[in-house]
Parts: sequence; C-alpha cells; structure tokens
Amino acid sequence: MARLLLAAGLIGAAFGQEETAAAPSFLFLEEFTSGLGPFAKSDSSKYAGQPVSVKDGSILFKDANKHYGVSAPLKTVTTKDDSFVFQYEVELTEGLQCGGAYVKLLKAEDGMDATKLDNESPYVIMFGPDSCGDTNKVHFILRHQNPVSGEWEEKHADNVPAPKKDKKSHLYTLVVRPDNSFEIFIDLESKAKGSLLKDMAPPVNPPKEIDDPTDSKPEDWVDVKKIKDPEATKPDDWDENAPKKIPDESANMPSDWLEAEPDMVADPSAEQPEDWDEDEDGEWEAPVIANPKCAKVSGCGEWKRPEIDNPAYKGKWSAPMIDNPEYKGEWKAKQIENPNFFEDLHPHNIADVGAVAVEIWTTNAGIKMDNFVVDKDEAAVKAFGKNTWGAKKAAQDADDKTEQKEKAKAAREEKREAGGVTNMIEVYLGDAMDLALENPIPAVITLIVLLASLIFLCSGSGSKPKPVAPPTPAAEPTEEKEETTGDAKAEDEDAGSEDKGKKAKKRTPKAE
Repeated sequence: MARLLLAAGLIGAAFGQEETAAAPSFLFLEEFTSGLGPFAKSDSSKYAGQPVSVKDGSILFKDANKHYGVSAPLKTVTTKDDSFVFQYEVELTEGLQCGGAYVKLLKAEDGMDATKLDNESPYVIMFGPDSCGDTNKVHFILRHQNPVSGEWEEKHADNVPAPKKDKKSHLYTLVVRPDNSFEIFIDLESKAKGSLLKDMAPPVNPPKEIDDPTDSKPEDWVDVKKIKDPEATKPDDWDENAPKKIPDESANMPSDWLEAEPDMVADPSAEQPEDWDEDEDGEWEAPVIANPKCAKVSGCGEWKRPEIDNPAYKGKWSAPMIDNPEYKGEWKAKQIENPNFFEDLHPHNIADVGAVAVEIWTTNAGIKMDNFVVDKDEAAVKAFGKNTWGAKKAAQDADDKTEQKEKAKAAREEKREAGGVTNMIEVYLGDAMDLALENPIPAVITLIVLLASLIFLCSGSGSKPKPVAPPTPAAEPTEEKEETTGDAKAEDEDAGSEDKGKKAKKRTPKAE
C-alpha cells in the first residue's frame, strides 16, 4: 500500500504536483504488499485458529475475543551512539473497548523461531496502545538488565499519552535518542517526552541503599498515632435512640389534596383479551395506571407530614480521639548498601533487537496494522510516515467530508419538503455553500440570487400585493447654465427664447 502511494506521488510530480521521494532503505520495513511477508503465526496452542490475514494492504486481526501471536525476524539492531526509532500504523475498524494493539520488539537470541512465539518470549521494548479497565495508555516499556544480578526488569515510562480509540488510521512513533531522552508521537505530533534516567518506574538505576531484609519491627513498637480517650464518658443527656428524621409539625395538608382518591386506578380503556381463559389464566384484572384525577392536584391518598432533620439527633456516642502517649513514630528498617547497585549512564544503548512481534489479546474485532518501520534515522522514518499514513489520512478525511455533506444534504431535503420561510432560507444557504465550494467561479452570481430570494421571502411572499401608485410625470430636464460672455451669451439667450416658444406650442393642446 505504501509503495503504491509513493508511486502515485511520483506520477503526480510529472503533472506539476509535489514530488514524493521513494521509500528509504530502513533496517526493517514491512508494508504487506505481498501477503504476510516475513511475519509468521505462532504454533502455540494459545493462538490456535487465530484469524490473521492481509486485507487492503494491512495485516488484519479479524475476530474479537482472541489471542494473537505473529512475529517477523529482522537483522539484529544494535544501538550505541545512535537513535532507535520504531513506527507503525493502527486502524481500529470497530474502535477499542478492551484489548491491546501494541507491538513487542523481541530480544535477539540465537535460533529465534517465529513459530515458537508466546507471551513469555523476552522483549526489549513494548510500545503501542492498550485499553481495558483502568488501563488506558500508549505503553512504552523498556526491559533493562541489571549487570550485577543479571535480572531483567520492566521500566515503564511515566506520563504516557492516551491512545486514539476511533476507527481511523493513526500513526504511532517511538524515538529513543543518544542523550537518553525518549519521545512518543501520535500522528506525527509529540504527545510525551522524558528521560530514561528520570522518568521511568521503577528507575533504571537502583538506589545505593535498601532496607535491611534481616531487620524487623520490635513487638513492643507502637506506631498508632491516635487513640480513643480512655477517660471520656458519654454525657447523661446524650440520646442515642433519637431518630435522625422527624415529621414536620408545621406542615399542613394542601387544600386540593384528594385523600379519597387512590394514586393508582384500573385502566378504564383496558379490555379482557379474547383468548383469555379464566380456568387457565385466572380471573382477569385490568392493568393499573396513574389516577388521572391526581395529575392536576398536589396529591392523592393518605397524606403524611414531610420529614425534616431532627435537631436533637446525635447518633451513636464515641469517645474523642487523642494523641497516643506511647506512640514512637513510623517504624523503618535499617538501611544497608544495595548489593545489586549499579549505575548505567547510557540506558539508550538498549539490548539488541531481533524480531518484531504482535502478541495481544483483545475483545475487539478488526484490528489492522501497517507500515512497520525500525531504523536509526528519525527524520527519514517520520518522512515515510508523512507520505504513507498522511495519504491514508487525507483519503479518510475526504470520506468524512463526503459523508457529512450527504447528511447535511438529506437534512436540507427534509426541510425543503416541509416548507416554510425559515426552512427555505436554511435550504438556500446550504445549497449556495455547496455550489460555492464546488464551483467557485459562479459563486458571486449565486450570492446575488440568494440575496434577492431572501429579500423576496422576508418581504412577505404569499400576502396580497400592495396597490401600485400611478407613475409620477417625468420631471423637466434641467438645463445646465454656463457662464458666457459677449456674442456667445447673446446667442445662448436667443436660442433659449426659441426653445421656450416651441415648448409653449406643445403645451397648448393640454390647455384646451
């Protein structure tokens, strides 16, 4: 899938579109362009019958309530002064309610066999979304070996982000850098960062001192800080039997209360079913309903005073707490030097990675993963994700816009059928917006027509037309006066006199 998208980008470049670079050579890259590729299913009975396949260029974990176990070997990855970058896509086609969609990067070992994968297979890093019960996080777990004791311990990153649970494709990226920093990206946006030396629990480096395992708290050690006052006695006027609530004596029954009417009555509209057999079904009784007479009054049936807090209530008496005179403080074991103490200042030099594995359990069906990348070049991995996942996101966003547009169009059609000025205004506005987006050039003309329609509707369409006033006689044209001198002025005056004479002759018939 990713290679097809990259090829499409190269073709687009020939038409003046932005050129997309070819996929770089990574330490590990699987795009599922040819079946499962290097991934193999585990033979362990725990994963028996696991429905794993490739669909639409992604590995698909099809069914719910299943254990899945697949892995792919890779050329051993060793980090010293390099970054370690892992990235992959997750699409939860049915969302995520309870289950994992994380990936394990397995520790390189001699004779690794993908078919022998199980949940005990040692990993170096576990990374990705997981949600069930109180767990709702993007895991970043580093398994680190104590060089003194030889034991491997899980170090969990603090303050990790929550996973995306919608049905769209999302890109998860983990970067471990040579300065011991780590950073988690979701959809190429930084969501968490920290230090391997400061932000892992338990810490990568153990404490120099620990509790002495041979030390124990003395039997006579008192660590109870507060006790009940042994000299306190219950006051004589303390009534433990006084009720917490009492009737409100100041309350009166509302004047419209119907004491003679029951709250529930037989439904007068109910009829005995035709197939009712009293011998087998017993005597038929109409179902009861709320008494309709009680709907418009304060209440029906027996009236009881409402209850209020009893001012005399004190409850059970208990002696007050005082400081324990024998208190010695919180007991702590003696501290001794930690025999397994070590200091690793370069935990970014993770153990060698030899395989990529998906070993999960989920109650959700339809988990898809794609474009697994392991490499040391952070920029190259992100650029690859921008091209592959970015194209997928653009297509999904386009589908969402189309769906929203179709829903909006359907809603407008309902309003168009319902009619009414308000509905039609909303319909015209929606139609105009769609037309403007699809055909930007005639958008201005559409706006003019829309405004004219709004004016027509708002002016009271459907009412009787107002009488049209007779036209007002056209006003006489006003002659512009220009300042002239000498003979030109005289000629103008003679021309004016001649024009006045002509106008007078034209008006003579009206005078008659």
